[in-house]
Amino acid sequence: MKTIIKILTAIVILISNHALSAEKRTIKDMAGRNVTIPAEIKRIVAISASLRYIVYMQCFDRVVAVEGIEKQNLMKGINSSGKAYWLAISHKLSKIPTIGEGGPGKIPDFERLISIKPDVIFTFEADNANLIEQKTGIPCIVLAYAGTAGFNIEEVKKTFSFLGEILNKKERANELNRYIDLSISDLNKRTKDEKPQSVYIGGISARGAHGITSTEAYYPSLQWINVHNVADEAGQRGHIFIDKERLILWNPQHIFIDAAGLSLIESDYQKNPEFYKKLSAFGNSKTLFPYNFYRTNLEILILNSYFIGKSIYPHRFKDINTKDKAAEIFIKFLGKDIYHEIKQSYKGYGKVKFTSSGISVE
Repeated sequence: MKTIIKILTAIVILISNHALSAEKRTIKDMAGRNVTIPAEIKRIVAISASLRYIVYMQCFDRVVAVEGIEKQNLMKGINSSGKAYWLAISHKLSKIPTIGEGGPGKIPDFERLISIKPDVIFTFEADNANLIEQKTGIPCIVLAYAGTAGFNIEEVKKTFSFLGEILNKKERANELNRYIDLSISDLNKRTKDEKPQSVYIGGISARGAHGITSTEAYYPSLQWINVHNVADEAGQRGHIFIDKERLILWNPQHIFIDAAGLSLIESDYQKNPEFYKKLSAFGNSKTLFPYNFYRTNLEILILNSYFIGKSIYPHRFKDINTKDKAAEIFIKFLGKDIYHEIKQSYKGYGKVKFTSSGISVE
């Protein structure tokens, strides 16, 4: 009798699991598209840098294929360590199949996608989503991304909530959103009563590395600490290129350099040192870890804000040790402290020394 009960129980479980796997639901993705997906998502492919968010959501174990660029140590000649999420998963990538080269605007290999049979495909690029669905028959879900038009932290939080819902990871989504809110609140409280200092950030990447004239208006790391980003005066949002003459006119009190553009700035300095000498703050410049690298590094954005705040208002951040704060942030978002690894590749969080032979970071 007991044997019969066990057999019947096993049959019921199998039937239930089969029914669950066969269930479908229709959702509205973050581009407003209706997409029919499995009730339970077990097999994921994430393209156009959306893999970063799958790592944030602690769902990398569901990834069944990646873009070829996720396996490369260099992207456009730049060390891939600039993708913080990549450092957390790079040791797991060798045995995962690829579905094409990948990269902004690139279409994946349709035949490979079909053979791998993911439950869903995630992307940031709405323009390609319909084509991918038509060619593969696989649901393609578009996530929200502001691109070069400017970073919106509220959209990030909505993305986490959206992923939490469809991946059955609501608790993780709430955890990340709470941490973001607490971090921004902490940064604001530390700096809201200070007289705003003028700041410029140069060398910001956007589809590749750039020099000193590459910057970002309404840069979130600066907004959160209540300083005056001189690039906001350009009248645009997001990534912009400015004239060197304008930077001289602004003459900000503080200059920070995105480490991804450091070598280009060094080359430019050697050709035109007089330009840099006209900037009052150039002798006290400091470096930041890359903000954009195959789209935005959210955890770096928060960490950069603490570093900039500590550099400008040290009395307000006396209790903050940059290395310890980095460990906290990286573990929260990536499950691993990758500070040492990224520091080996990028000379972030140091003072820039300009000499006749070039640039060094102390």
